[in-house]
Amino acid sequence: MIEVTDTGRGIPPEHLPHIFDRLYRAPDHTRDQLRGLGLGLSFVNWIARAHEGRIDVRSEPGRGSTFTVTFPLLKKPELGAGGGRGSGEPHLVG
Repeated sequence: MIEVTDTGRGIPPEHLPHIFDRLYRAPDHTRDQLRGLGLGLSFVNWIARAHEGRIDVRSEPGRGSTFTVTFPLLKKPELGAGGGRGSGEPHLVG
């Protein structure tokens, strides 16, 4: 699990369902123009999903956000007569 917390302006609840969409940028009423490309969180989401993981967010406007990325646990392969990988090294289940 990887967790990143900031103490920025937070994300209003109505924008949370969209923040992982490619090119989505939540409006910032305190600035004259939008910042960023709207790609960063969509890339993180894509990478997490490519590794059978997920990303979650908790955010409170005016207080900040916490992003949590979780990945599946590693599992030792079963050692059997056929040997399989046989090295005893962990690998991803799936």
